[in-house]
Amino acid sequence: MMRRTKAAMGALTLAAFMLGVGAGRQAKAQAAPDKPIVRIAELEIDPARIEQYKAYLREEIAASVAQEPGVLSLSAVAIAGKPTSIRLLEVYASDAAYQAHLKTPHFLKYKQGTADMVQSLRLIETEPVMLCAKGGGSYC
Repeated sequence: MMRRTKAAMGALTLAAFMLGVGAGRQAKAQAAPDKPIVRIAELEIDPARIEQYKAYLREEIAASVAQEPGVLSLSAVAIAGKPTSIRLLEVYASDAAYQAHLKTPHFLKYKQGTADMVQSLRLIETEPVMLCAKGGGSYC
């Protein structure tokens, strides 16, 4: 019975994510379409499945950074002392790059594969202030 509840929560989380994507996309598209998109995702993962979740996450991040020119940076961390509290910092070159990312096979595999592992998901829209990394970039 508990398993069903977690699967249902995962499906609801995925549905909420996709609805949030649509709302965020409309707001961003009306703003500046070639402006970098920076998002923060706060996730809580089923403790019994954290290692399986991290395997999916590693695969998705590696593929996204290697294969997608518009993915400038993807970073994942856990809150100190809370290994199932995952935070993602995502930086995309533009809204178009972000939208393209959402349709890639590796992202869809990650979302579908982890849907029943994610107990909660909160997406935070941001306004970039300063984006800079070693190696330069046009936003330093």
